Amino acid sequence: MEIEGIVFDLDGTLVDSEPLHGQAWLEVLKARGLSFDWEWFEQWIGKSDRLLAEYVIANHGLALEVPELQRLKREAYYALVAKDLQLFPGVLEGLTFFSSKLPIALATSSSATDVEAVFSAQPISHLFRSIVHADHVMPNLKPKPDPYLLAANNIGIDPGKAVAIEDSVAGIKSANAAGMYTLAVTTSHGATELQEANQTFASTKEAMDWIKGQL
Repeated sequence: MEIEGIVFDLDGTLVDSEPLHGQAWLEVLKARGLSFDWEWFEQWIGKSDRLLAEYVIANHGLALEVPELQRLKREAYYALVAKDLQLFPGVLEGLTFFSSKLPIALATSSSATDVEAVFSAQPISHLFRSIVHADHVMPNLKPKPDPYLLAANNIGIDPGKAVAIEDSVAGIKSANAAGMYTLAVTTSHGATELQEANQTFASTKEAMDWIKGQL
């Protein structure tokens, strides 16, 4: 296939941050009397913190405003990111290779401040020609196509000639709706849940290696 560019998801695709997001949310909610587990959090992977905060407040009677709950979660998450965040194996090498060959972009449901925290811990932002985060497309977040359409537009490519790498159901739906060829990685969900992707790989490195073979 003809590949003119690549658009990457961030959390759970390039950085092993989903466990940190989950830990932060579970800690903050537990401190307010709500005991959830990782299985509960999995349904929110790939979705924005705002949506999770709105759901919990509406359905579990928390006496907090959405922005305040988001702030509490962010503080817990940033503390974890600063000491524990890691890139997945092969990510730095892969991004460095691709950035010298064709335009690459980032499309994430994370907020601008979350993205900044990640890049402070793992400085890879210079490798992308465009970085699209939640603040750019609010309220049209994944699974709507807007994040991927904007990323493709920003790097000047036809979405139909772009490959997207994603770890979440919402992300796959978003990239598919944008018309991209989607590669799922099973870092956060099983292959069955990600079956709407064009192809599925066990790791981001394997997905990157497949793209290299197409160039």
